[in-house]
Amino acid sequence: MIIKPELFQSKNIRSFQSTRLNGVSKKPYNSMNLGVFGNDPEAQLNVNLIEKNINLPHSPVFLKQVHSNTVIEYFEKPKKQGEKSADGCFTRKKGIICAVLSADCLPVLIADKQATVVAAVHCGWRGLYSDILKNTIKKLDKDNADLQCWLGPCISYKPYRVDESFREKFVKKDPQTSHCFYRNKKGGWHADLKKIAVQQLENLGVKDITQTPYCTHDNKNLFFSYRRDNETGRMASFIWLE
Repeated sequence: MIIKPELFQSKNIRSFQSTRLNGVSKKPYNSMNLGVFGNDPEAQLNVNLIEKNINLPHSPVFLKQVHSNTVIEYFEKPKKQGEKSADGCFTRKKGIICAVLSADCLPVLIADKQATVVAAVHCGWRGLYSDILKNTIKKLDKDNADLQCWLGPCISYKPYRVDESFREKFVKKDPQTSHCFYRNKKGGWHADLKKIAVQQLENLGVKDITQTPYCTHDNKNLFFSYRRDNETGRMASFIWLE
């Protein structure tokens, strides 16, 4: 099973989000684990299944994600898993897949309405705090009002508990993010990654933003979650120009 973003209407843009269903991985990764950098010997077999079943232009290759604000451009098809260390990628070339892995972190897919460039971004809190979305959009070199952004499944605010210093970091940097945090009855805080991302995108002048309603932590049958399971697999978000 996959999730297909409805945001990208151009016939030249293809995109989808994997779930944990219909793969071959054994416990605790069952079943469609695409986390090729973990301890699952079946992960690459699942990548091969995705390529075959979805009829992709080439075998998916993933970045070595390090929770940074680094974004790279693909001028040709990537060849080796983890060859590049970054948390975002984009391309203006047809037939090249941009993809990121995620469990609880927020995947963001981006395209312009003219279908000339696409991007995939892995947004953990470190990436959001260090402006990975801003860095990506700057590199796309398009009118921000012409961009479309899809926010995929991630952990929701209720299970995402953070401390006061975490909240202070974000609010001090951008006071407008104060509404992205919720205090619980014990005086602790919860952070909403999607709200933070939306706030940052809106600050950049992006207006066409779509969010999925799914929480990775609360939907065990569909999604992997690091906070829930600790040892877990990864989903992936894909986008390319046809």
